[in-house]
Amino acid sequence: MEHRILFGSYPIPRFGGIASHNFVVWTDKSGRPLFEINGGAANADGSFNYCAIGGPLTAVVTDYAKRDLVYFPEFYVRPTSRTTLLIEGNHATIAARWRAAMGVAERIRQSELRYSFLTQNSNSVATAVTKGMGLMPPRQAIGRVRAPGSHRQLSLDPA
Repeated sequence: MEHRILFGSYPIPRFGGIASHNFVVWTDKSGRPLFEINGGAANADGSFNYCAIGGPLTAVVTDYAKRDLVYFPEFYVRPTSRTTLLIEGNHATIAARWRAAMGVAERIRQSELRYSFLTQNSNSVATAVTKGMGLMPPRQAIGRVRAPGSHRQLSLDPA
């Protein structure tokens, strides 16, 4: 198996698993997660707000070698998360795409955009990050009910 970038969806239990939280993850040759990007809202102390209603929109890059769930969420390892392959390749190929993803994540963090559960959220971040790598999110993982905000085009300054 090659290195992979996957588009993930975590069905949110509080919404009966109908609405999902989307994310992007890089896995190694054995399928272990290396890095994950999650959008959402940040708390005032910089920690990830798992139950956000509002706040600053953020994009968090989780390094699985340095785990800290307060600041760096992990959705790929949750048993109910589903993933779809976006791209597979050698380490250099995937690393190049991931650098582009991290650039988009940084622009989102610096953007001063506000989190909104319905329009500008983790799903719009996952879509923006995926497109920033020159890839397209899987159709089955986006939609106004399944993934509110996934169709939202974030207004980011160009890199």
